[in-house]
Amino acid sequence: MFSQKVMAELLERHSDLFSDLVTIKKTLNDRFYGLSDQIHCQMLAVASGESMLLIGPPGTAKSRLIRAFAHICGLLGDDEFSGSDDRAYDGVLREFQQEPRYFEYLLTPFTEPGELFGFFDIGKLFDAHGRSVGLERLHEGMMQHAEIIFLDEVFNASSAILNSLLTFINERKFHDRGKSYEVKLSCLFGATNFPPKRPELLAIYDRFLLRSWVDNVPSEPHAIGALMQTGWQESHAKDLGRTFPQLLERASHFRADLRAMSQSGALLVDLQDEQVNDMLVRLTCVADYARGRRLSQLSNRRMVRFSRIFLVNALMRAAEQGSAQPVMDIEQELMLLARHGLDRLPDPFQENDLQSLLVKGQL
Repeated sequence: MFSQKVMAELLERHSDLFSDLVTIKKTLNDRFYGLSDQIHCQMLAVASGESMLLIGPPGTAKSRLIRAFAHICGLLGDDEFSGSDDRAYDGVLREFQQEPRYFEYLLTPFTEPGELFGFFDIGKLFDAHGRSVGLERLHEGMMQHAEIIFLDEVFNASSAILNSLLTFINERKFHDRGKSYEVKLSCLFGATNFPPKRPELLAIYDRFLLRSWVDNVPSEPHAIGALMQTGWQESHAKDLGRTFPQLLERASHFRADLRAMSQSGALLVDLQDEQVNDMLVRLTCVADYARGRRLSQLSNRRMVRFSRIFLVNALMRAAEQGSAQPVMDIEQELMLLARHGLDRLPDPFQENDLQSLLVKGQL
């Protein structure tokens, strides 16, 4: 799909980023049982800058996984990450020190935009002479200044917040009273118990390019035992060890390099390549099947933006294998679309059909 020479150049120039992602992926997999797909998806989201949604019932470590990643990036201290629920209370209320680069909020139907973007300072509405001087927003430490954002129960938000999120996610801009401001967003994570069904929520759902479904472990002794073992370690270990404070900056440089190479014509989708045509045939079959079974409409935006996910996945795979020559693997790249790009979770029969389409291009 992309020139192997250009992909090799990208991996060489950004080897530090992908080496960090491989290390972080292993660290998180050692701490969270049964979340390997979700963790891999998280690494793709970080490198690509695309938004990711975790979907699953309460108690499946959705929030914990996001906070663990923020902690690894150096944006959450040990106390705030762990919660320290077993520490004796000494009568002193302590304020956790959260980096302004990280923002987290649980949304409800009653959440006001000011809770995310900052309330207006009523005290500065008038000057000393009682004359109106306009509204000033108290925006320090709010969402528009964060690089990593986690919105829990994102689809519970009011229409006012959802409308703001549309441009916030897609354009990386915050619109405030007729003015637009660039935001620092590097990666946005959302969580929900169920995918949305109401028509008015589909636009914001589509903005979350990557979706990952989480569930409770199977009712099997081995699975439950492994969960209890890793869960105990995760809950009581002091911290996650090494932090990667330069990760987000490196990811930003990588994405800037992608834009520059694309604009110069060095990084393009080559429709004359035989592998690309084979990939497009299988992609067409998957899209037709998903639309026909109402698994997803796979909007034009999603199809275009997933090409970046295919590229990042190939680079990640090469870094994990210790190879300097990334190679696009049609089946593995397209499997990402079937696993993390649909609106609904396929049933077992549909999973088999999709697997057949990915491998053979037909049922």
